[in-house]
Amino acid sequence: MRRRSVVYACLTALILVLTPCVVWGSTTEFKGAETQEAKDAADGRESDAAAEGSETEAVVDATAIPDTGHLTDELLDELELGEMEDFLQEQGADADLDMSFTELLKSFVSGGNGINFGKVWDWFVSHSFGALQKNKGYLVQMLILLLAFAMLQGISGIFADSFLSDISFLAVYFLFLYNALRIFASMQEIVYDCMNKIADFTLLIQPIFCMAMIFSTGVHSAGLTYEMTLLVLYLVQNLLQKLLLPLVFLFLITQFANYAWREEHFSSLAKLLESGVGFAQKVLVTFILGMNLIQGMVAPALDQLKKTTAIRTVGLIPGLGGAMNAVSEMLLGTGLLIKNCVGVTVIVLLVLLCSKPLLEIGILAFTWRLLAALAEPVTDKRISGVLNALARAGMLYVKLVVTAILMLFLTVAVVCVATSAVR
Repeated sequence: MRRRSVVYACLTALILVLTPCVVWGSTTEFKGAETQEAKDAADGRESDAAAEGSETEAVVDATAIPDTGHLTDELLDELELGEMEDFLQEQGADADLDMSFTELLKSFVSGGNGINFGKVWDWFVSHSFGALQKNKGYLVQMLILLLAFAMLQGISGIFADSFLSDISFLAVYFLFLYNALRIFASMQEIVYDCMNKIADFTLLIQPIFCMAMIFSTGVHSAGLTYEMTLLVLYLVQNLLQKLLLPLVFLFLITQFANYAWREEHFSSLAKLLESGVGFAQKVLVTFILGMNLIQGMVAPALDQLKKTTAIRTVGLIPGLGGAMNAVSEMLLGTGLLIKNCVGVTVIVLLVLLCSKPLLEIGILAFTWRLLAALAEPVTDKRISGVLNALARAGMLYVKLVVTAILMLFLTVAVVCVATSAVR
């Protein structure tokens, strides 16, 4: 009995010890199951929130992207074109051309060519002989004097004294020079007026083109454009107008003095002046092209670096990164389109602005060359030499005007190409 009571007591004690352990283990297992379910529920809520976030981001991307046409119109409104339009209306009325910067720019932006070639051809035909009509009185006098020279050369042999023939030649020669200088003065006025037009046009396109550069690339490229257009303006106003154009007039006066005698005394000086003007024209074009190429290697790269950094930084914003990237790309693409269209508009209007002066000077130079060819067999060779000198002076004027056009043309073209290539 004692042993049996001891066994019962031990079993009772064992049951009392094991029961709390079993109850605590089952409770812990139940709590672990609850915790796992709570974790699964939390993961489900997070995935739902992520899905809702992606849907929200998609909605933001769809609503935040503006309309391309509206964005283009807003950027075009930022270009201040009032002074440019007034200038072009004044010049267009003088040249019988309808020139509008705004209409031509919008035509290029919308994908059109913006140029009515049939109207341009009709204008070219109608104005081809404008310079001859303006100077026809002088030309008739020159033809009469050429006939007088031919008659003088025919009867010069009857004079026993060569002094009388020389005096007669000089009298008619100075009358001929007087008319030649009057026609050259009208040509010179056309050239100086054209140079002033190019300088004013360059000054007016500076803020327009620089603003377009800010839209597409950045401040460094806009600063490069401002500096190069300012350099072109300085060269046109100071080097071309104040140095090279007077050298052309000095070349002509030297030729007139050279042909006053039977022997040529100033032929070497005249050739030196003519070759110097031609060499300076080539140096100017090469200098502007080289400066644009060198500057175009650095400034657009700096703007591209800053632009890429800003876009990548904005793209890291949660929920708005995609939308901001899309808007940035659209804004930059629209700015690039406007910048290139502004460049094309500037080039087209520059050519139209200078077409009438170039046409008048070229036709006058060709007329002098034709008269020289016709006069050479029947008159003194010095008369044909004077006519050739007038024609060469006119061609030098044409080259200098083309140099001024090319300097601005190359600046706009190289800057547009350099800033478009780094995008």
